[in-house]
Amino acid sequence: MATARKHPSSLPGRILARIFLLALGFLVGVALFMPWNKLWTSLLVGLDERMPTMRLRWESIDRDGPLGFRVNGLRVALADTPGSFAFRRASVRMGFSPLARVRLDTGGSQCELELYRDGTLEIEGDFNLTSLLGDTDFKGAIHVAGSLFLPAGAALPQGGWLDIRSQQLVLPDGKTVGDLAFTAEIHDRDMVVRDFSMGSPLAIRTAGRAIIDPLDVYRTTFDLSGELTLGKRSIPYALKGTLADAIR
Repeated sequence: MATARKHPSSLPGRILARIFLLALGFLVGVALFMPWNKLWTSLLVGLDERMPTMRLRWESIDRDGPLGFRVNGLRVALADTPGSFAFRRASVRMGFSPLARVRLDTGGSQCELELYRDGTLEIEGDFNLTSLLGDTDFKGAIHVAGSLFLPAGAALPQGGWLDIRSQQLVLPDGKTVGDLAFTAEIHDRDMVVRDFSMGSPLAIRTAGRAIIDPLDVYRTTFDLSGELTLGKRSIPYALKGTLADAIR
């Protein structure tokens, strides 16, 4: 007489399935009913309080959920300096590596930031200066790329590099600058300027050093030297002063 084949009990599988369904239901409930807008607002308020050298202001937060949110009418200002940076929108997506991805909108031009847990900030994209610096008379667009190390509690980047380029800029005095390029490495307060050059109204190419003022960026001093090209002739050229003097 044949004996019936015994099947292993499915009780452990049913228990695991129920635990999974309970966990899934809990997570769905959290995602649907958690007041994400209030949580992200609290996050921004806390971030603003932890950065005494910067001030954050915004109009509203929407598209909020467990993985990110969007800030509308964001303004970022440096303490004790005039003006501010104005972003129409800043879309934030949270993750593990990078910790956050931020897409900044400056009137059509967009730039992406990636923030890592160790304080590294990577940046790549375009800025519309007419919109970004609404309180000044700068006009034009710049392309920015770089990687900066900004550990917790630091007022300024402690290291990294930055590359800024523009085909054409209009300065507050109405002068037009063409083919602008700026490349530098940062080591605490020391900035090694690898290239500061422009194609018009004067064709110059320089390099040198700058000392960053952590209390007032506009008091940053620089000492650059290189050459000025007039037709087929090149002559020595030097620039020295403060950032405030340079942008007047």
